Amino acid sequence: MAHMGEGHSVSFTVPQDRNMKGMILCVVYLSTPNIIEPEFTTVVIVNYTKCTFQIHNHGTVISFKDEDWHGIMSNLECADNVEIFVNFGNGLVVKNTTVYLIWGEAENMKKASEPKKHSLIRFIKKVVM
Repeated sequence: MAHMGEGHSVSFTVPQDRNMKGMILCVVYLSTPNIIEPEFTTVVIVNYTKCTFQIHNHGTVISFKDEDWHGIMSNLECADNVEIFVNFGNGLVVKNTTVYLIWGEAENMKKASEPKKHSLIRFIKKVVM
């Protein structure tokens, strides 16, 4: 399940009757010829339902460690209103921020049909265009 936001943040509500296993964060940004490699310095995850936030600071493009994911996932439950903010160094302009929620076995739901071929590629083209 994908949620897309304009600019440096994306908001979503954690769906009910699903077992969320993780998430993928995708950021589309505009750069200049002077900036070869962006610095992904901060990710802030705000849970408005629980009035909590988590700040993750890193010096480069990141992949969270297992213990980071445990902390993030343990703070998210069904029906929570969540917003994720990203901050790049070097003055990059963030165009879109998208979060893909990854699910385990669904509770009380029928098995979803097979995804259409190349649907992720079409979605990425839609985001970029």
